[in-house]
Amino acid sequence: MFCNISLSLRLVTKGNAVRAFHFTSRVNASKAERKLRAIEKKKKNITFKNALENKKEKVDPVLGKPSNAFIERLKMEISQPNILAKGYDINDVDRLLFGAKEIRLQKINDQNLLSVAAETTEIEENEKREIVMRILNLRNADNVEIQKKLNKLAIAEFQRFEGDTGSSEVQAACATIEIYNLMEHIKQNPQDLLHIRKVRMLTQKRQRILRYLKRDEPQRYFWTIEKLGLTDENVHMEFNMDRKYMDQFEIWPGRQLVKLNKKENEEIKRKRRMERHAIKKLLSQGANAETEA
Repeated sequence: MFCNISLSLRLVTKGNAVRAFHFTSRVNASKAERKLRAIEKKKKNITFKNALENKKEKVDPVLGKPSNAFIERLKMEISQPNILAKGYDINDVDRLLFGAKEIRLQKINDQNLLSVAAETTEIEENEKREIVMRILNLRNADNVEIQKKLNKLAIAEFQRFEGDTGSSEVQAACATIEIYNLMEHIKQNPQDLLHIRKVRMLTQKRQRILRYLKRDEPQRYFWTIEKLGLTDENVHMEFNMDRKYMDQFEIWPGRQLVKLNKKENEEIKRKRRMERHAIKKLLSQGANAETEA
C-alpha cells in the first residue's frame, strides 16, 4: 500500500514576499515492488532502444548505400560500345577511316573498275571500322584506362565550372571511384593488406574533405553525400577498417572474422528475449481489447 503525504514548504524571497508550494510523494513501497517497477522500466527502455537501432539505416562508410545510382550510371556509361580508350572518341575513328576509304574509292574510279568493286570496298571499310571500334573499346582496356575514364566522367558531373579538378566535391567523387575499384580487388583477394590499408586511408581522407566542405558549403555538402550514397554519420564517425567492419557489412560473405565472447552472446540472447516478451505483451493486450469490445 502506498501512503500519500502532502508536504508544504514556504519559501521566503526578496522583499519578504512569501510563496507556498507543496508536493506529494509515495512512501512505504516495498523493496520488491520498487525492483519490479525498475525491471519493467528497464525492459521498456531496452525495447525502445532496440527498435530505434533496427529502424536506423546502417550505411556502409566505405561503399555507401547499396545500388548507388551515381556508380551504377558510370558503369553503364563506360560499357557503351562508342566509349573508346586512349582518349579517342567515335568522331576520331570516323575521320581516320573516312580518309582511307576516299583514297581507295578514288583509285577504283581512276582505274575504271566496275561498280561491284565499289560495293565491295564499302563492305570492307565497314568491317575495318567495326574492328577498330572493338580494339579501342573501353572494355578491352586495362584498369588504368578505365579509372581515367571514370574519373573524367565524375569530374564532369561534380565540377563547379569548366576545368574544375580541385573542389572538395570533385576530390570526394574521385576518391569514391578509387575506393570502389580497390574494394573490388579486396573482395577477390582477402589477404591483400596493402590495398586494405589504402582503402582505409582513402576513406578517412574523403571524410576530411567532406567535413571541410560541410563547413565551407553546407548545401553542396548535402548534395554531394546524397549523390555518393553516404550519410552525415558516415562522414563524422570514427572509421577504422577492422574485422568488425568486415563482418558487419559482409565484405567476404560466409567468413566470420570476429568471434563473440560469452558475455556478448548472452547480451544478444537477452535482448531477443525482451523483444519477444514485449511482442507477446502487445499481442495479449490487443486480444484483451478485442474481447472487451
